[in-house]
Order: sequence, then C-alpha cells, then structure tokens
Amino acid sequence: MGDTSNWEFAAVVASVSIGLMGLLVFTMTSIVGNWRLSDKAARAAREASEASVRVQDLARELSAREAATLTAAGLTEETRRLSELRKQTEALLEQQGRLQEAVRNLVEAGVLHAEGPSAEIKDLEGAIERLDAHLGQLAQAIASMAKRDAGS
Repeated sequence: MGDTSNWEFAAVVASVSIGLMGLLVFTMTSIVGNWRLSDKAARAAREASEASVRVQDLARELSAREAATLTAAGLTEETRRLSELRKQTEALLEQQGRLQEAVRNLVEAGVLHAEGPSAEIKDLEGAIERLDAHLGQLAQAIASMAKRDAGS
C-alpha cells in the first residue's frame, strides 16, 4: 500500500508542477507581451509629441509668412481707421458728458421738473439713449478691429 500512495503523491506533485509551469509560461508570455505593448505605446506617444511640435512650428512659420506679406500700406490703412474710430469715440464721449451736464444743470435750475415726464425730457432721454447706443456700436467696432489686428 505504501508504493501506491507514493506513486499517487508523485503524480499529484507532477500534475501541480505541470500546472504551475503552464501558469508560469502564460505569465511570462503576458509580461513580455505587455512590455512590447508598453514600448510601442511609448514610441507612439513620443512620435505624436514630435508631430505636434512640428505642426506648431509649421503654423508659426505660416503665420510669420502671412504677417510678412502684409504691406505697410495695409497696416497704415488699418491704423488710420482705428485712430479715426477712437477719435469719434472720444468726441461722442465728450458730447455725452456735455449732454449729461446740461441735463443736470437744467434739473438743478428747476427748468426740468422731476414731477412728470414732459415731451422735452422724453426727447432728451431718447437722445441720450441713442448716443449710448451709438457709443456701444463704436466700442464693438473698435473691439472687433483690435481682435482682427491682434489675430493677424
């Protein structure tokens, strides 16, 4: 009976060893596969980074070429238009300030009463609103020109 149990024990040890050997082979294959995959992923990331840098360099070069092709006359024209818009805005701001001061003086002098809105007050308020709207349009035009100048 001792011989059979020794053979059975040897068979169990051999089967466990074979199973563990298979698991070891599978694990080693998986490790090597992951290592190769990791290496390829690192290489792809490095190449993508280099490509991104090349695209940025190309974009810079193209924008520099475009900026170089702008003529001095074109820049002078844009500068003149921007200066003209700024002068108009300053003039309108000055007019608005004078108009507000005149309304304030009329209210203080008692010419304009705060009791009921008369036609003159409504006309004056309408003029102020139109002036504010025009100033807003000028500010938007200046902002869009500044953005366009900054973008080019």
